[in-house]
Amino acid sequence: MTSIRRPKKAPNGLVFNSSPPKRHFDHSSPPDDGHQAKRQRKISPLPQLSVKTRILILSDTHGVNALPERITQPIDVVLHCGDLSQGGELDSNRTTIALLSSIDAPLKLVIPGNHDLSLDEKYWSENCKPQASHIPSAARAIWAGKEAQDAGIRLLETGMHRLVLVNGGVLNIYASPGTPVATRGVDWAFGYATNEDIYNPAGAGISYAITTSTPRTEIPDHAQIDIMMTHGPAKYQLDSTRDGDSAGCPHLFRALRRVRPGVHASGHVHGSWGVSRILWEGEGERGSLPDDDDGCDDGVEGRKVVRVSDADGVRLVEGVVGNEGVETLLVNAALMGDGGKLDKLPWVVEMELPLMD
Repeated sequence: MTSIRRPKKAPNGLVFNSSPPKRHFDHSSPPDDGHQAKRQRKISPLPQLSVKTRILILSDTHGVNALPERITQPIDVVLHCGDLSQGGELDSNRTTIALLSSIDAPLKLVIPGNHDLSLDEKYWSENCKPQASHIPSAARAIWAGKEAQDAGIRLLETGMHRLVLVNGGVLNIYASPGTPVATRGVDWAFGYATNEDIYNPAGAGISYAITTSTPRTEIPDHAQIDIMMTHGPAKYQLDSTRDGDSAGCPHLFRALRRVRPGVHASGHVHGSWGVSRILWEGEGERGSLPDDDDGCDDGVEGRKVVRVSDADGVRLVEGVVGNEGVETLLVNAALMGDGGKLDKLPWVVEMELPLMD
């Protein structure tokens, strides 16, 4: 190898420096692109896969025109679980639309309840006078009208719904206005017999049930449901009347246990306003079901404490609800109290929902 000698002194007084040159950067001269890309790869955050979503739940307002307190909390979606009116009156429906419009939220989802007679065409045709046959279509028109649409209000039909929210979250919800009616009980809207199962597929119900489910009312096996939204509660789950009777539906509990949603929202039983949390057996695995599932403790490993706090016109359930099949938050949001007054507050639940692909 040929060696090269560097002269001790450069011509014309220049001095050689054998150390490598230093590189200086300022704001007008950024590092090379490759170096910057490496830095960006190191500090780039992971992509967001879900979004925290605030859900306000209320029920049984029965045509009252104002909530107990003004709601100032930010809300992503409102759920009204039925009994929008006292007896199906058209003016009561309009009043409830005005009440929902007062809540600042981009989307309000609504189902009828047993008092909403004019929204049940079958009930109306069988029980009301022919000269009032136009009332059901008039009631539906109110909920499909401009005032409701401008307020983001949507009356849900029975069945499964997949909704993309304004915040980008995807909400999978099952809706049903049905409630069981005793054999000798008073006939109401959207009623079914206590031994009638409208929720479970044939072969998946309780042994003594008569399966009358349809493709619309049936909750499929292994359905991924974030929220089950029904007017009535499940059997023994926030369903105690003031007389101590259990007014919930055992077939609904069967479906609840089978699909294990993150939240079950309901109303109907005014005396059982509140929240509870079920811990299911099997660590999220939807196992085999017994023939007789009375909804008392079958499949339930235990209960988990639910911490709540007051927050500007609502009761806030603390913590974020997931949907892994391990537990279900039960919410009875019936606001109606004594004397025709709303004396309870709506509930607010926070859920982690997946973002739309």
